[in-house]
Amino acid sequence: MKKVLFVIAGLYGGGAERVLSNLVINFPEDWEIDILLNNNRIEFPYKGNILTLSLPDFGERKAIGYFIREVVRRTCYLRKLKKNNNYSACISLLESSNISNILSGNKYCKTIISIHNVMVSKEAKLLYRISAYPLINLLYRHADKIITVSKEIEAQLVQKLKAPKEKTATIVNGCDCLKIQEQIEKLPQNKKGYEYFMNKNHKIVVCVGRIDVQKGQWHLIRAFSEVVKKEPKAMLFLIGIGALEDYLKELIQKYNLEKNVIMLGFCDNPFWYNAHADIFILPSMYEGYPCALAEAVCCGVPCITTDFHSGAREIIAPDLDVTGERVSDISEEKYGILIPVCSGKMYRDNEPLEMEEQKMAEAITMLLGDYEKRQHYKRKSIERSKDLDIKSIVNEWIDLISKR
Repeated sequence: MKKVLFVIAGLYGGGAERVLSNLVINFPEDWEIDILLNNNRIEFPYKGNILTLSLPDFGERKAIGYFIREVVRRTCYLRKLKKNNNYSACISLLESSNISNILSGNKYCKTIISIHNVMVSKEAKLLYRISAYPLINLLYRHADKIITVSKEIEAQLVQKLKAPKEKTATIVNGCDCLKIQEQIEKLPQNKKGYEYFMNKNHKIVVCVGRIDVQKGQWHLIRAFSEVVKKEPKAMLFLIGIGALEDYLKELIQKYNLEKNVIMLGFCDNPFWYNAHADIFILPSMYEGYPCALAEAVCCGVPCITTDFHSGAREIIAPDLDVTGERVSDISEEKYGILIPVCSGKMYRDNEPLEMEEQKMAEAITMLLGDYEKRQHYKRKSIERSKDLDIKSIVNEWIDLISKR
């Protein structure tokens, strides 16, 4: 029996946690899987044996003190697990787990760390850049393999953090395409706005993501105020919850978009909305790997996305240089449309659209008005989804674990 150990703080809440859930569920039956968590709080489905550190939940953490306690306890426990369980590899996700994985050594099994976020970012706080980057540079080179979720993050590690190139590789986050197809056939419990999807007079744009600064939905609302001037029956559905909900509602009112923009909040099945929309759009400022975009592709919907760092062009325009200059105009690519990233300025008044918002509005209007182009990109999304399927991604992980 082949054995593998996965390490992450929890199985709830975030994108990396959902990625691990998809991964372990789709591992072959002849693998024995252990998953080490901080505690027993679990929201995502899983397959395997759960081990815990009996640490407090996220809300009870005490910043640096919690982090140190977490790393020390996990490192000690991992040493025992690695020594006694004959694992082929220990695979960790996110920073604290990666640190413990490396510190606990590779004497008894491979140490493979997985990085899910942009490592060198203008958005990172100065203290983080001063303290974390040198620590990452010092520790990560001691892993047997460093896996990133995008080629751009891999390039950052090699070029800016001086990670050994021979130790780095990219394996993207896979999507469970079969499960997504099953969900597309099921109506969500929250049927808000359902009637608009059934009414052929409306053209519908869907955006899925946490409602916060990173996702940039306020730029989309401002751009949509221009879209409805040419497409009065266009509808925008925002799916997600987060800290900026009141701000977005305020903008919707200021631009008199109450009949055109619907905030759905939490949705148990966003895939149904994606699959029945005319366009999916992702207006993010930055990402590690945009799971929402990959899932939209697997729903077979035409996609528009800002050309952020990192991951968008790897899904939509894999032939482009991942470290190259970002687009400054609407760019029709192989699997979707790239548009410029917006400024991030949070507007309060009815101010003129910035250039990037104008381009966003133009791209949406252009695609809504061109049925043949939408059909073309629908077919391209279906084609691209085959590369993103979790089954092929699991095989990449197994190949990596099995290599000597």
